[in-house]
Amino acid sequence: MRPIFPFSLIFITLLLGALPAFGEIRNINKFLDQCPTNDPAIARIRGDFEIRRDGAPTALPSCSEPVSQMPSNAYTDELMLLQALRVVYYMDQGMSGHLPWTPGDLYDWMKSKVGGINIISSGGGPSCCTTINGRPFVNIGAHDDATREFQKKWIYLSVIVAVYAHETRHVDGFPHSSCCGATNGCDDTFDQANLSPYGLQWWLNKLWLDGTIDVGIGCEPPADFSDSASFFLAQVNTTFPSRFCATRPPVASMPSIPGGACHDASRRRAVSHR
Repeated sequence: MRPIFPFSLIFITLLLGALPAFGEIRNINKFLDQCPTNDPAIARIRGDFEIRRDGAPTALPSCSEPVSQMPSNAYTDELMLLQALRVVYYMDQGMSGHLPWTPGDLYDWMKSKVGGINIISSGGGPSCCTTINGRPFVNIGAHDDATREFQKKWIYLSVIVAVYAHETRHVDGFPHSSCCGATNGCDDTFDQANLSPYGLQWWLNKLWLDGTIDVGIGCEPPADFSDSASFFLAQVNTTFPSRFCATRPPVASMPSIPGGACHDASRRRAVSHR
């Protein structure tokens, strides 16, 4: 016998089905003040993406909340990378059709391509890839205390997220060129249908700017909100276009609500960006 649903339940279901898709981060500042080690999803994240240092497995790092108040030397590379992976896990969870290079979300695409991240203690820029146990690992140089202090903030941690996606894209067979004057630091053409590594970085920053991937920068205090909006607009219109030669990404305008409106009920009434 077919179940009978109350009209109110049917209405709510239809309403929810009509709402735009969001990820699971409503307030990025609150989110980043939480320890990734306390997140119920951390076992899955560490199982999907192994973090190694100079090829050796690393232990679960210690953490204390609020993360923003941790001493810089306690906010280790391992902890920072777990925080970045935690953002990737939640930021577009359940979304589809927003990334031209994959039908699903960023986390599942990255998981299918790489086994994790290998921290190089001697430093150096990010690169792809070192093979460990038959799987490619993205290399990221160790950071000093001052740099990791910056990376507690979303705009700087977003660079780590986008760089990780960039290096992961190399697994698909995308080399760099030197056309822009930087040795192996450029991509010839921006092609939305076949995005290169720098194209992926541009695309992610554009979605953070226009709120397609909404992590709650609309809930940030006014000064942080202004910094975020200006940062992502500069990334989209200046930083990444300079990495292309033949065809560059389109110019973006500042959205009326950069990053999207605040969806955190506890912050909505307190936040004003006027």
